[in-house]
Amino acid sequence: MTNLFFIHGAWASGWVWEPLLKYLDSTVIQCHVVNLPDSESYEASIQSQADLTQYTSHVLNNLEHIDEPVWLIAHSGGGITATAVAEQNPDKIAGIIYIAGMMLPSGINFTDLCRIVSKRGVDTQGIAPYLQQTPYGTKVHTKGISGIFLHDATQETIELANNKMVIQPNAARVVTLNWTAENAGRIPKYYILAENDRSLVPEVQHEMTMLTRTTDIATLPCGHFPQIVMPQPLAHIIMKFIESE
Repeated sequence: MTNLFFIHGAWASGWVWEPLLKYLDSTVIQCHVVNLPDSESYEASIQSQADLTQYTSHVLNNLEHIDEPVWLIAHSGGGITATAVAEQNPDKIAGIIYIAGMMLPSGINFTDLCRIVSKRGVDTQGIAPYLQQTPYGTKVHTKGISGIFLHDATQETIELANNKMVIQPNAARVVTLNWTAENAGRIPKYYILAENDRSLVPEVQHEMTMLTRTTDIATLPCGHFPQIVMPQPLAHIIMKFIESE
């Protein structure tokens, strides 16, 4: 049995994986989905000051109950947490699959990376213009959900996301992670690039694959949430990556 551990991104929680799970064969795959600290509901997130250390500890604590090395499946900002987990306990990780994810090089944060790409004339703002500040973090304006995150989704899905999205604590979003070649660096890394992404734009995704050693890359013709708008093709790619190891 292969264990997959799913890590959601900023402003989201475990619900984003639900459309994907039914396309993964439960006879060979065991799926583990958790909410990162204070992301289980909007109410829980309002005063959250959770940071990357807490996110990492939360995942590692959940991994203690799984006997074999697991595959981390990380979406968007969840990629930072996945890399941090691999740095802390590489022996527990079989591989990481980043889905339109932040596969950041050591010592470079997302803002720095976007600044590098924007010098080539690429608009890297993504969701930033649609973020509303709160005392401890940010929330996404409805227009950002419909026009940036889920522009290729159904209206029903957009309405669901409007009701599900939470406040993202700044302490867990604006971070720089330092990782080493002997720990996170030795873990196989796979990348699924969302070609029509308006949040983490394709040029930035491509830059990350150029700066970090990547075992294999696949692309999907969709926006920022492949697991919602193209779950079956995404499941196929995930299985292909896992079976290649």
